Amino acid sequence: MAIHPPSARQIRNALQVGFAGFLATGLLLLAGAEATRIDAFYVVYGVARSLLPTPEASLKAARARVVGTLFGGLVVMMLIKAVSNWLAVGIGYVLVKLLGRRLGLDQATLMNAVLMAVLLVAIPDYQNQGGLYVLYRTGWHLIGLMLGMAIERLFWFTPLLTRLQRSESELIGQLHDLLNQEPAQRAPELISAYASHCSLRSIVLKSDQAAMLGTPESQQRQEWLERAVRHGVARQRVPLPLASIDADGCRDALRQLGSIGGVA
Repeated sequence: MAIHPPSARQIRNALQVGFAGFLATGLLLLAGAEATRIDAFYVVYGVARSLLPTPEASLKAARARVVGTLFGGLVVMMLIKAVSNWLAVGIGYVLVKLLGRRLGLDQATLMNAVLMAVLLVAIPDYQNQGGLYVLYRTGWHLIGLMLGMAIERLFWFTPLLTRLQRSESELIGQLHDLLNQEPAQRAPELISAYASHCSLRSIVLKSDQAAMLGTPESQQRQEWLERAVRHGVARQRVPLPLASIDADGCRDALRQLGSIGGVA
């Protein structure tokens, strides 16, 4: 199986996680002896959980993580004096589910609450730590979450529409490369790239920039881009004598695409 180098987005995401983790460690050092190794785990783990492959995915998950973390901590505060053995994990899970559904929390928030509750009660002798233990651990975890999201927004952040335009340019570049080569088994790569582009486009359509994609020019660009991709994929899959037909179709679609303004 071929090993592909990491994409620019993957490299950027790794740098963001690393930088946020570095800052989180600095905060723990500033806290001095009051911060323990367990605190370090909670804050660094919060950083790692806060950064997803795209800013939109991170922002969408942010509410579930913050609310879930607070709710899970609250449930453990209710348990901390009532249950002092391994049953706490199971009881905490049931309480989170029952109370969360009663409060109308969604599944993502409930899963984050369950995760936080289990992390808190999994610490040995947790029941003797007191309410401040839950408050500190929940607080450190929230600091990690917020720190990661702040780093994502402040460093190497690319506006959504710019990323869509870049995605389109990269996809067009792939199609031109394919047309200049003999047909090869690269259809899965092209399909994957187009699927990523469509996923990004759907995010834009749900954002406050949706009007930019509602113009006739933008819709035409999307149609010609889709046609170019279809011909590009077909060129690699049909018998060689027929590949030239799809190659011509792909070139024509790319020419039409180049003559239209807007964003696909």
